Amino acid sequence: MAVQVGQEAPPWVLRPARPEDHALFTRLFRELGVDDPPPPPPLWAAEFAPLTVFAEGPGGVVAYGVTEALGEVGYVGQLVVDASARGQGLGRWMMARLAERLRAQGCQRWALYVKRDNTPALRLYASVGLLPARQAANLKLTRAHVAGLPAAPPGLRVVPVAPAEQDALTAAFGLMPGKLARFATKASHRLLRLEEPGRGAEGPPGLMDVRASSQLLFPFFAASPGHARALLEDAFARCGDAVESLNVVVTDDAPLDALLRAAGAEVRNETLELRGPLP
Repeated sequence: MAVQVGQEAPPWVLRPARPEDHALFTRLFRELGVDDPPPPPPLWAAEFAPLTVFAEGPGGVVAYGVTEALGEVGYVGQLVVDASARGQGLGRWMMARLAERLRAQGCQRWALYVKRDNTPALRLYASVGLLPARQAANLKLTRAHVAGLPAAPPGLRVVPVAPAEQDALTAAFGLMPGKLARFATKASHRLLRLEEPGRGAEGPPGLMDVRASSQLLFPFFAASPGHARALLEDAFARCGDAVESLNVVVTDDAPLDALLRAAGAEVRNETLELRGPLP
C-alpha cells in the first residue's frame, strides 16, 4: 500500500506463515467464533501454512489471512483480526494486502464466506465490491435426523469424482471455478458424487466433499431430500460408528434446510457467500 508524503506508515507488516506458527494461528482462530477446532499441527503445516499470511505489529501478530488462487478466482478462506487490534483500520489494510496477493497469482475476482449477522464485516466487504451471491446454513446432523428424511431413490451409488467430471459438476452446482480441482489435491478432502441410473438430462443428482478429520461435508448438494439421505448415510458410514454427528453445509436449498431444521438439526451458523471483482 502506497504511503502519501506526510502520511504515517501503517504499523503492520505482512509475513508468510511458518509451520512453527501453529500456536499463533490457534490463538487467533478462536476469534472466528465457531465451534470447530483449529486444524491439528500436521494438517496446519501441510494445507494451511502455505496459504496463510500474518500481520505483525509492535506487539506481535495481530491478524492473519488465508487465501487460495483458484484460477481466475481468489478465495479468502479466513480473515481474522485480534480483538485488541480492531477499530484501527487493520481489517481494511489486510483486505488490501490479500487483494494484492491474489492479483499477483493471476486472479481477477475473489470470494469469501461471512456470517449473515456479522454486520461490520459485511460493511467492510461491501466497500471492496464483495456482494452476496449465495446463502448457506451449517447444520449439525445426527443419524436420527438423516433417518427422518424421505427414502432415497432406488439404484443410487456414491462414487469418487473423476478429474474429468469436475468442470461439469462445478457448473451444475454453481461452485467457484477451480475449487473442486483444488480440493481433490488435499489429503483431508474426499470428493464424491451420486450416480443414478437412467437420470439422463436432469442434471447430476448429488455431490459432497467429506472432510472426515473435521466431520464436515462441504460442499454438499443433492437433487432432492431423498438424494441427500443417500449421501448422508454414506458419509456416516465412511466416518465410522464412533462419529455421532456431522456438520453439513446446505447451500441454496430451502426444502432440505427446512426439513432438517424441523427434524431438530442444530443450526451452527448461517453464512453468505460473497463474490466480486478484485479491486
